[in-house]
Amino acid sequence: MTRIIKFTKIRYIMFLFSALVIVGGIVGTLGNNGFNLGIDYQAGLNQRVQVAPVAFTAIFNGVGDASFDMQGSSVIVEVRSDKGVDNYTYQFAEYPTLTDLKAGMSEISGFDIELVAAGSSRSEDLTSGLSYPIAITSDVSFVNIVGGESSIVPIDRVRSSLSGLGNPQVQVVGREALSEFMVRVSDPEGNKKDEIELEIVKSLEKAFGDNTVVIKQSDYVGPRFSSSLASQSISLTLTALVLILLYIWFRFKLGFAVSAITALAHDVLIMLGFIGTFGLEVSTTTIAAVLTIIGYSLNDTIVVFDRIRENQTLLKGEKFDKIVNTSITQSLSRTIITSLTTLLAVVALYVFGTGAIEDFALNLIVGILVGTYSSIFIASPVLLGWTNTAKRRKAKKSGTKSDAPIVKEADVKDEPSLLKQTTEIPEVERKRKGKRKYKK
Repeated sequence: MTRIIKFTKIRYIMFLFSALVIVGGIVGTLGNNGFNLGIDYQAGLNQRVQVAPVAFTAIFNGVGDASFDMQGSSVIVEVRSDKGVDNYTYQFAEYPTLTDLKAGMSEISGFDIELVAAGSSRSEDLTSGLSYPIAITSDVSFVNIVGGESSIVPIDRVRSSLSGLGNPQVQVVGREALSEFMVRVSDPEGNKKDEIELEIVKSLEKAFGDNTVVIKQSDYVGPRFSSSLASQSISLTLTALVLILLYIWFRFKLGFAVSAITALAHDVLIMLGFIGTFGLEVSTTTIAAVLTIIGYSLNDTIVVFDRIRENQTLLKGEKFDKIVNTSITQSLSRTIITSLTTLLAVVALYVFGTGAIEDFALNLIVGILVGTYSSIFIASPVLLGWTNTAKRRKAKKSGTKSDAPIVKEADVKDEPSLLKQTTEIPEVERKRKGKRKYKK
């Protein structure tokens, strides 16, 4: 017989430990002045910018209109005139340096290129932004290039240059050599999108030089949308918990439902405490991670609860704490294997992911660990407490002892078979499929 681990014996220690972690998360969040709300829940501008020096300038004095664009590993120049549209494509593999690229584009009639960066710079380091494709006219147009490892822009310098915007949030995006940053500027009053965008560009160009800022992405959220999104996220989470409560109540009993919801609330509180303490951004991705962990933890808890309900029939006459410990022990290997295999995938996502994906994976890692812990040390012990309380109330009404054992070893000295039934778990007989033919 498999040795039964008495998990419920330390349930009060685990309850105290969880309470300390939750309180620590609340204190840590308050110490950081609340949650780090992302652009989804905080009205303002979320802009991704790149600080990149000018590679070359371009002028078009030919017939028609010209445009310059970058797609994949090539540069495309398009000239439109009354005679039609002419497309010129320059692969980086065929034109590896800026000098080679200039020589190729100079063959276009009326197209004039003036190098600013070193001619030996790689053409594949050219960078584009939201304004591409850009129109090339008789006015000077600027094309930028990634500076590389030797010209990494420090994030502190970016923050100081944007200090005039109040207290903007600045975060490095991708590799440091790309000098890309995510800038978040709050706008609680609204209707200042254009002003904030212009101020960001002016402040950065003042610090790093004219025409050195490339806008890669720009998102604006108004105050009305951010407030409605926050209320919808809270409503969605609470609705999910209520539906789970009703489902488990219907599937099992009320005690099982309350225990499962207690474990889920425990998981959510610890996750939010972790997010607030370490200053992770709260966005729609965070809500997705929380709902994912609710589903994962619930699945783990249901497996244990299903085994408890099954063992209530198989171990009739045993105390409920032994039934709970037996059920957790029987499900332990499945729980550990499932959690480890899931963690392997999520850790890989965290290591190789960037930006929102990295934060999402980190939240899942914490959630998986907490969800596995709560299924063993929170949900089942709470169910044990609920059941014991119900038995005591019932026994008080009937005038009997709720914790009296059904069978004692002293009472079955002459019946070893009866004693054996109280210590071993009988196998469940399964119905055989198909029909049997009997010979007459």
